[in-house]
Amino acid sequence: MALKVIRDYYAQGEGKTGDGGSVISMLEVAESDFSKMLTEVRETEETAQSEYEKLMEEHKLESTTKKGGVKYKTQEIGQLEKAVAENTDSKGGVEEELDAVLEYLSKLNDQCIAKPEPYEERKRRREAELEGLKNALDILEGEAIGFLSVKAVRRHT
Repeated sequence: MALKVIRDYYAQGEGKTGDGGSVISMLEVAESDFSKMLTEVRETEETAQSEYEKLMEEHKLESTTKKGGVKYKTQEIGQLEKAVAENTDSKGGVEEELDAVLEYLSKLNDQCIAKPEPYEERKRRREAELEGLKNALDILEGEAIGFLSVKAVRRHT
């Protein structure tokens, strides 16, 4: 619109000055350059705006995902803490049971596993046994002699 006004102005005074055409052409070039730059700036701004919106959407999605992950992890921590508490209680009971079983096993081992007898005890027992056998032999020999003498006396009579 401004260019139309300028053209009309110079068209009325066309015979007076010859510079009007060059000013108008210069203004037309400037207008075309500004139109080009405006178009480029608008395209650049639209591209930047769409990239910004895309980036914000990605961040929003990522933020939502991370918040969900935090919520899940918090629940998992609670469950794991509960499991640890339960297992700690179970461990105490199992340890008591194990102690009782080990004590019983110790008693069974004392009763069932033969312990080697010390040498001195075996020697003393063996000497007592030999002494008993010698006494038995002496008794038997004495009885045998008495029995033989009784038998001999009976034969002679």
